[in-house]
Amino acid sequence: MGMPLVAAYAQTAETAAVFKTVLNYYYKNEKPVYKGRGQLLYLYCTQAKPNEELIEAIQKTNLPADFVREIKQKMAQPSPTKDWSYEFKQLPDKDPTLLKKKINSCVSLAKFQEIRNRLQLNNQRLLIITEPFFYSKQNTVLVKVVFYRSIEHNNGAVLLLEKTDGNWYISQLLNEWST
Repeated sequence: MGMPLVAAYAQTAETAAVFKTVLNYYYKNEKPVYKGRGQLLYLYCTQAKPNEELIEAIQKTNLPADFVREIKQKMAQPSPTKDWSYEFKQLPDKDPTLLKKKINSCVSLAKFQEIRNRLQLNNQRLLIITEPFFYSKQNTVLVKVVFYRSIEHNNGAVLLLEKTDGNWYISQLLNEWST
């Protein structure tokens, strides 16, 4: 028996809210893309699967032990690959932050590399966001974020988000890195 429809909708709504919080955080200072202006920011459509870096990041926190167990159990279980298409479509077209116009489209890794190679520039960035890990109490979530440019110029972090007054906020950046 699958997840009840109400729970599935709630999880999807929370995932969309976390997605929007992450995008607003990273894209707040970017300019919107209009016709004739080169696109620099892309979104990786697939919800990447988290790896051991997530486990390494949470070992340095005071997260509840049962949340750490939930994360390890979920990572150990095979799960279908999801994408960000639904959440991307939920972004409002007429948002004052113009968030949807800053991203313009989500792409596969192959498509991103094709665009970057065609333009012969190293200023395009691909934002990769992992599948979020929600604490069963629904007030804490972890996601890993990576900006991919080329072999040399990449950066990322594991984000700890907490829900306060109905909104998700990034409370900590764990294991920040850049090359």
